[in-house]
Amino acid sequence: MATSTKSNGFGFFSRLKTGWTLTKDSLSVIRDHPKLLVFPLLAGLSSIFFLVLFFLPMVIADVIGGGLEYIVLFGLYFVTTFFSTYFSAALVHASNEVFHGREPQIRESMTAINPHIGPIVVWSLISATVSILFRMLENSDTPVASIMRSIFAIGWSIMTFFIVPVLVFEDVTATSMFKRSGETFRDTWGETLGAGFGITAIVLGIGVILVISAVAISIPLLVLSAGLGVLLTIVLVALAMVFTYLISQTIWGIAKTALYVYATEGVAPSQFENFDFETLGGRTDRSATPGTK
Repeated sequence: MATSTKSNGFGFFSRLKTGWTLTKDSLSVIRDHPKLLVFPLLAGLSSIFFLVLFFLPMVIADVIGGGLEYIVLFGLYFVTTFFSTYFSAALVHASNEVFHGREPQIRESMTAINPHIGPIVVWSLISATVSILFRMLENSDTPVASIMRSIFAIGWSIMTFFIVPVLVFEDVTATSMFKRSGETFRDTWGETLGAGFGITAIVLGIGVILVISAVAISIPLLVLSAGLGVLLTIVLVALAMVFTYLISQTIWGIAKTALYVYATEGVAPSQFENFDFETLGGRTDRSATPGTK
């Protein structure tokens, strides 16, 4: 266990250091288990599929109006949230397998989530409803609506930050899932805030480097053939963005699982031995035991 580095401070460099440590340790998990990248890939592909599937119904609903657009949009939000949550839950399960010394398996991790389909459906319905409310507030031009949207967005983000680990490891009802997620956020609030800022900044930096590298690789071909050079640039930049997305989502899944495991078990995963979990903002004893799943 590392010595305390006061990473629960709210300074820029303190948050960046917190995020860097979590990112570095999460990347080491990805390096040892690259198959974890498959879960966010499946989540992204499912979202693209349903966006394409719902495109024409959304256009028709917008033309007809009368609230039909919100009904179609609700369906889109529901299915994309469901599949995104399903594959994210499988990533959390696989990460927990790694933390407890077991080799994660893609099919087994998804199979392990099947008993939790019910809570995931409930969560997807609630999330889709809230997303519609957000959209309605966005369509309102009043200052009060803007203020309400901002306040609600912050509260919603805090309440649901650990919703996926809770759905995976705990038997929860529609109301208790938010309570448990909020409790875990409270128990890890210092590192959660630091992780959010640091991981986002570092992954963004990785993405920028990859995009610049993609453009640099294309320059020689751009000189020889502008058309082929532009095509190569588009392909390489797209691949860089996709890879950045996969890395980002996988890091978040691994880091959230690590924070959750510590908050519930009081034991830091060995893969995060460089991270000082003792600086958490008040971990309390909890009854969940994710290691037994």
